[in-house]
Amino acid sequence: MDNVKHRKRFGVVLFVIVILCTEYFVQPIVNSKTCLINMYNNKRNTSIRYIPDPRKPSDPLDTIRLDCGQLCNTTRKGSPGLFFDHITSSINCGKIFRNKNIDRAHGLLHAPKTIPKNMMIEFTMNNRIPVSKWYWDTELYLGKKAKKPVWSEQLIEDWINMAKQGNLSGTYGTADTNGLRDGLKHAPHIKNGRVMVIGSEIPWVEACVLEAGAREVVTLEYGSIISQHPKVKTIVPFDFRMRYLNNTLGTFDAIVTYSSIEHSG
Repeated sequence: MDNVKHRKRFGVVLFVIVILCTEYFVQPIVNSKTCLINMYNNKRNTSIRYIPDPRKPSDPLDTIRLDCGQLCNTTRKGSPGLFFDHITSSINCGKIFRNKNIDRAHGLLHAPKTIPKNMMIEFTMNNRIPVSKWYWDTELYLGKKAKKPVWSEQLIEDWINMAKQGNLSGTYGTADTNGLRDGLKHAPHIKNGRVMVIGSEIPWVEACVLEAGAREVVTLEYGSIISQHPKVKTIVPFDFRMRYLNNTLGTFDAIVTYSSIEHSG
């Protein structure tokens, strides 16, 4: 894809698939039991048909734009900041997490070689970012195993010790790793905190976060990972969304991501 190193797929960051009986209008619903009965009877009675909700756009990207609201409006301008403009937005988290298209794959055998026209505004941040050619079509692991599917306790402990000595190369070399370590020292709520890491093929960021004193790390990654370290948990997008919706996800004191969010598209 132009201008973006694509190791992943369609969704931007967060995600949901939920079976809602309100997706189709049949008649007023009093409760979920009535809804299920109505759906069952409608399948048996061909004279009654489901009517799609006219308020819902059919294009998956449009449904995301609708539920995302101001948060995904890249035309807005904010107040100047140290590195980027500071833009505030009202967010309906429940609406976003209930959208079944948030983490859907593109459904193609290979990533498109050009940016789809209907996504150009999002990819270029409303044409603020110039487009250049740099095509990647790497392995996709949404719903599959991650690049390194098992993280042993010994591996993570070894990397914590290497980080302490300033010798952990991680994915991008020791200079980048030590730069992250320095940032974590100044970041609030890392020490003794429950920290989420977004995007991780190998647990070098997790090792740095634990070295900085976090009590627990939860890694959100497209592919499934088995962590054998007691302080590192892993989760895939679907489970993350389901746990948010059923109120079992909990809260995080800090979120750390390194070269992941900008590749998600």
